[in-house]
Amino acid sequence: MFIIIILLIFVSINAFVYFKIKAILPKNIFVIIIFNIFFIAIIGIFAASILFRERLPLPALAHITNYEMILLLAFFYLMFILLFVGLINITNKHFHYLPFALNTMIAKRIVMLVALGFIALVIILGRYNFDNIKIEKIDININKKANVETLKIVAASDLHLGYSIDKKNLKKFVDLINSLKPDIILLAGDIADSYSQPLIKQNMKEEFLQLQAPLGVYGVIGNHECYGDAENIVNYLKSAGIIMLQDSSVLLDNEIYIVGRNDKTIKNRKKLDELLQNIDKQKPVILLDHQPFNLDLTQKNGVDLQISGHTHGGQVFPFNLITKATYEKHHGYLKKENTHYYISSGAGGWGPKLRIGSQSEIVEITVNFTR
Repeated sequence: MFIIIILLIFVSINAFVYFKIKAILPKNIFVIIIFNIFFIAIIGIFAASILFRERLPLPALAHITNYEMILLLAFFYLMFILLFVGLINITNKHFHYLPFALNTMIAKRIVMLVALGFIALVIILGRYNFDNIKIEKIDININKKANVETLKIVAASDLHLGYSIDKKNLKKFVDLINSLKPDIILLAGDIADSYSQPLIKQNMKEEFLQLQAPLGVYGVIGNHECYGDAENIVNYLKSAGIIMLQDSSVLLDNEIYIVGRNDKTIKNRKKLDELLQNIDKQKPVILLDHQPFNLDLTQKNGVDLQISGHTHGGQVFPFNLITKATYEKHHGYLKKENTHYYISSGAGGWGPKLRIGSQSEIVEITVNFTR
């Protein structure tokens, strides 16, 4: 049913755009034939990628899905612009606030060209925001003692490694993280995009092993690992030098706790109070929890810092409006009494390799302890 709904949405948006563009094309048989072939190919390829996704090679499926989703987003924006222009045209007929009509052929063609140019620019800027990862730096104070004055954490979430976000992207992530010279590296879920196969085939372990932090590299799973072969992904990441915390914790130098919580998708994950019951909360406690739900529970359970991801900061407009409405904090820094939170927009992304209204990021958190 979900696949049918997605296919209907795609076809509906394509049909709207198709008839709007066709109505303003020159009455040239060659132009119309090429135009029809183009739209039939778009719908055909997208339908095949959904209906036969189990039979298509994963690399081909990843690239088809990426470009089809970029095109779908572009058509969605075009549909929205054309509907808005249509509304202006209707109201202008009654109130005459424009000195010209928008329903003439020349006006329709100008509107279409301007809209397409604007959308192309937005897509280009979206790809730029995706590829150019921002280093977000914050300083926080934790009113607890530790054997160090400061701790430099470099955190990344939502890498979504697979065939689309590949080994070359991972190398860029690793180089950026290492350039910050972290004391510890924390990976807050959705490290892989559902399947272990592309990680293994591309030997991504080779890049993960280049991560450098004296206190180690720790990670948790997110919802996307749970959609695929989570156990194989976890085992592969462990073999790549990442200490995976699955409803478990580790005490660094007998001073600082790093707690990793299983993703919300896992129904039998431990409750937070159960996970923290044997932890000495006189010591600093840092929690990795992929999805930033129920933030009050973290504060009530005496956690000093929670690092999450999952939301992507909305990734592409208008989904950022949805994530803002869904989560107490959908991106950035938050403090509730003595508990600090950082919800990352993620280093990678899901679906189209675009960031429209959001920015790919890696987070550097400098934690200052009481001396």
